[in-house]
Amino acid sequence: MAITREYQRNSAKPAVQDAPTNLATAEENGEKPVQIDGFHQVVEMLMAADPAFRESLLTRIARRDPRLAKSLREQIL
Repeated sequence: MAITREYQRNSAKPAVQDAPTNLATAEENGEKPVQIDGFHQVVEMLMAADPAFRESLLTRIARRDPRLAKSLREQIL
């Protein structure tokens, strides 16, 4: 089901319509799934960033997840 931006007249709820689902998994198509290693992608992006921006991001990450920020800093060095 897909939620549309159309609203029913006397309701604040969005109208719901059945949407066609032609989504097949990679395995069903005979393809290998794409592996994503988000941690190492972030490390690579941080290494490419200028030092001030990198430190700003790491500081904000540290506020939410100090262990993650520490791990990222260790990988960058």
